[in-house]
Amino acid sequence: MTDLASLRAQRDELYHFIVRRTRDPAAADDLVQETFARLLTYEKARTVADRAALGYRIALNLVRDHFRSRKRRPTEMLDEEIPCQAPAPEQILMHRQKVEVFGKVLDAMPPLRRDVFIRRRLHGQSTREIADALAMNEAAVEKHVVRALEQLHREMTKAERRVVGGRR
Repeated sequence: MTDLASLRAQRDELYHFIVRRTRDPAAADDLVQETFARLLTYEKARTVADRAALGYRIALNLVRDHFRSRKRRPTEMLDEEIPCQAPAPEQILMHRQKVEVFGKVLDAMPPLRRDVFIRRRLHGQSTREIADALAMNEAAVEKHVVRALEQLHREMTKAERRVVGGRR
């Protein structure tokens, strides 16, 4: 048998030897390649009496190293799409734009309407509490809240149309 033919035969034998131990054909391919690389490097420096025995010894050591490294670095399969709890950059940008528009709309409201809206919607005061604090009747408080909500809705819708239409 020629030297090349003996290497091919040994390669097949080493492959099956490693696959039986690792049960991983991909890892076995890698380990066979590494075995031959080390075997050929060793043969350059020294005379080898039994190439097959040395090849099996190197392969066995590589299999052991393979399992040792897997114990140190446990792996787990990842889904194609890894869920992330943080919002996407687009969502953050959209939220900031909405907050900016909300602030501008609040600033543009008449002072009494803004005060009533903030007390009712942001501070959670009841209609009765606001009416008593501002010396108004409850119907007037409700009217200010409704008008503030209408103004906010109208301006937020306009801002969304500008963003979607690409005019922002």
